[in-house]
Amino acid sequence: MLGISTCWWTQRSSQAENIVKDILDLGLRGVELEYRISPSVYEQLRHELGKSVKVLSVHNFFPRRGEKGGGDVFLLSSTDEEERMTAVKYTLSTMDYAGTLGARAVVLHLGRVDIGNPSERLKGFYRAARIESAEARAFVEEQKRLRRSRAQRNLDAVLRSLDRLNSEARKRDLVLGIENRYHLHEIPDFTEIGKILREFKGGHVRYWHDVGHAGVQENLGIFRQEELLAAYSNEMIGIHIHDVRGCDDHLAPGQGELDFGQMGAALRSAPIKILEVHAKVEREDLGRGIRFIEAVMAGEAEPSF
Repeated sequence: MLGISTCWWTQRSSQAENIVKDILDLGLRGVELEYRISPSVYEQLRHELGKSVKVLSVHNFFPRRGEKGGGDVFLLSSTDEEERMTAVKYTLSTMDYAGTLGARAVVLHLGRVDIGNPSERLKGFYRAARIESAEARAFVEEQKRLRRSRAQRNLDAVLRSLDRLNSEARKRDLVLGIENRYHLHEIPDFTEIGKILREFKGGHVRYWHDVGHAGVQENLGIFRQEELLAAYSNEMIGIHIHDVRGCDDHLAPGQGELDFGQMGAALRSAPIKILEVHAKVEREDLGRGIRFIEAVMAGEAEPSF
């Protein structure tokens, strides 16, 4: 079943009946509830969901915490124990909502390494068509070395957080999906995904692949999407589907430059499939994107947008 994230309705409609009607009109039957949904909208939605639309996944931190919400409003990677435990507390709350709604998985952002964010410098190289230059390559390698030298304390904090959350996920029969991220300094990177999955082998922690995040990191010379999928698709619980143009992601599939045909096997095998397009995507383009990705998953040789 192909589902859609509620992030598309940001700045569109806060009426639960409109959201459900839109999902059905788009020809879908599944949804991921994400961190921009306010408690009041959730109260409306919970009466509408489950009848004709199934909640497939819930994105931490749900419902919205603070004015804007976000997947990183609390950091599971924090070396400040009080902040880390606050993140654990609100993740457990998200898991309670997911269990009540019958969702299979909770999507997690795991936080970041305590270094500066190099993304703007990298994007500068990309915009100047210099991302493959010796200077850009040296900068990427320098940032990776810096990240490795500082990562252990934050990764240890993540493992402590996941140890508690994994135990609670087992009790709730939920799967925790650890999502690959957009920025180089965020957790997990390629190697950390493997470390985390090995640490919780046999537990309730799985990989959640975001094709857009991987596409942007590939464009910035950090790592390649196909390497991630080759290494971890067998341990994948879910996938966020959206397109990329340069460093701009969350477009409708087919609007950008990703080769979804090469990802066909992963798209078909992912237990949970979620379109994660932002409100900037027009409804007509979203509809075409849905048909496009359905054609890819059906194995059509040359689907067209």
